[in-house]
Amino acid sequence: VPQITRTMALRLLAIAPLWLVAAPCQPRKSAADSCALFTGHDTSLVLFLPIKADFPLPRWPVMTVIVCLICVAVFLKQEAEMRDFIGAVERYCHKDRSRIELIVFERIAEMNRYRYCDEMMADIVENDNGDEVIEDIVTNLRPLAGFGREDSKEYVRLMLEDEWRSFVNTVPEHPYRSFAYYTDTWNPWGMIRSAFAHGGWGHIIGNLIFFFAFAATVEALAGPVMFWAAIIAISVFTGIFSSVSAYATGNHLPTLGLSGVVMGMMGLFSALIPRGRVRCFYWLIVLFGTVAVPAWALTLWFVGMDTIKLFAVEDHGFINVMAHVTGGLGGYLFGIAFMRKARERARDLMFDIDMNSS
Repeated sequence: VPQITRTMALRLLAIAPLWLVAAPCQPRKSAADSCALFTGHDTSLVLFLPIKADFPLPRWPVMTVIVCLICVAVFLKQEAEMRDFIGAVERYCHKDRSRIELIVFERIAEMNRYRYCDEMMADIVENDNGDEVIEDIVTNLRPLAGFGREDSKEYVRLMLEDEWRSFVNTVPEHPYRSFAYYTDTWNPWGMIRSAFAHGGWGHIIGNLIFFFAFAATVEALAGPVMFWAAIIAISVFTGIFSSVSAYATGNHLPTLGLSGVVMGMMGLFSALIPRGRVRCFYWLIVLFGTVAVPAWALTLWFVGMDTIKLFAVEDHGFINVMAHVTGGLGGYLFGIAFMRKARERARDLMFDIDMNSS
């Protein structure tokens, strides 16, 4: 009998196809797992988290805070739409059905392929070849009593096609689909919009902590106009390379999240003030505390690790590693090419820091 005993099962299933632009996640059992920028080791006992610049900033980072608030507002809208979506799927899966339709669902459950009605419908609806999914179910399903084998196949095929049409007409589109960037569209607005959406609380919290740690300094040195120009440029830059990568591999998937821009801010920070230190929180088993690390070392570590992962690891899970690498590169190049005045301010700031520390 079609049923949903856990609404979270739908959430995990529905967002699984999304290629989340998160930082290295642990554990990565599903796309909804917490995604924070960890060291990359598969253990929950190691954490290294940049917090803020280890020197006073010349001005309060208003635009950085606004970007964070925009991300939170977009995510809350996603969550509200997700609740509506889950409710619509639950109503669909619990609607009245004939006895023979319930028998078909029971036979499908016997195949141990889908635990719930929502899993089967998501597989059909989200798949580019839903007809093939239906045909595979029909071929492997135990024939219905009172039907010949071919008649049983035809009945189940027509029934599932009708379920498909009914689901599409009854249930709204998955809310994350309207926020994600599709790599086969080359849509610049989609590249920018998707940067402000996220796939879960762990995803957005991790990204915003990292973003504030680096972006506050970039904004203070570059000013609000160049700061926003950098965000837009990095979003488009990472989106283009995500599309290029998808075309090269033939694997087009939706992508969302701010961490391409986060890595860009890290690259920008290093381009503007490489010797500037960033205060980082660390947790190693039972040891924890903070340490100040030069920006160039942090950038080299995080971008370097993602570069190695990009070429050495075949399965990146739900992580858009290409966006991380190109974000870091794009931010650094943007800082070198377009932020000469900001680099001059950074030199003055670094001089003051050195004088105060001597």
